[in-house]
Amino acid sequence: MKKITVLSLTLAGLLAFSSLSPAQAAAASQPIAKSAQKYIGYSLTNYTAGDFIFYTLKDSGIKSSSSLSTLYQQGKSVSTSQIKSGDIAFFGNSSKDLFAAGVYLGNNQIAIAYKPYGSVKVFSINDRIVQNNFVGLRRYAAEEVKPPKQEPSASQQREAVIKAGKKYLGTPYEYGSSRSSTKTFDCSAFTRQAYLDATGIDIGRGGATSQYQNMVKNGVSFKTDWRDLKVGDIMFFMPYRGTSKDLYEKNRSSIGHNGIYMGDGKVLHTYSKDSGGVRVDTIARHWDYRFIAGGSPLK
Repeated sequence: MKKITVLSLTLAGLLAFSSLSPAQAAAASQPIAKSAQKYIGYSLTNYTAGDFIFYTLKDSGIKSSSSLSTLYQQGKSVSTSQIKSGDIAFFGNSSKDLFAAGVYLGNNQIAIAYKPYGSVKVFSINDRIVQNNFVGLRRYAAEEVKPPKQEPSASQQREAVIKAGKKYLGTPYEYGSSRSSTKTFDCSAFTRQAYLDATGIDIGRGGATSQYQNMVKNGVSFKTDWRDLKVGDIMFFMPYRGTSKDLYEKNRSSIGHNGIYMGDGKVLHTYSKDSGGVRVDTIARHWDYRFIAGGSPLK
């Protein structure tokens, strides 16, 4: 193997590193870069550059080899213009004759393991001590750039409730149905399941009255005119007394049914075997007269 007393990047590589954007040169924050920091100053008397990379990756939950040539093949090739903290730089006479490796820490700093140095040392990537033997950069699984998970907006969650509820259209009605099954529903079981499926929110395993009380306790604000409701709001109704409006003008605090407002004057709900189970109805006549209040644990 050719003896090397100093390491360095090619001029092209040096220029590419020097033109890093602030985002690319951010302080070490990736798991691999953090792991590498623990080994700075670590003696290489009984360890190799491959061992340094092996243990750094292992600490980050990545299985790898301690052979530099194998490590070089395992990683994903990255150009110097795209370098980020946690990327591994390899040095040698060629990709088949590697003798040193380093972990980019961010802020133009790289921790290099090279046996003649005696220990893992940190250099600036612009340092003259690094010359002519840069082979390439590799990135490993834990360092892959992943977009941050976007939390759904309130309106998206509301639409998701409707979508989840419509999945059960036609599901048979059963009074007092099991809350552990989706084979049949009564009104409150259906409303609960749609919310649970779409948002993970459990409005309660009890009946419509119990669910209303739970929402009150949790600070949900209610509208008493269904025309002011938002898509996905839970609607609470009085028990059925007939088709005449005057039958619902007294004792309006008694809750006997609930469903989900779909928008456009429609409700998604279930209320009897004869009606065909989960269905959509227009809010007119007795549905209009019976409405008490509506709201949602969603904003």
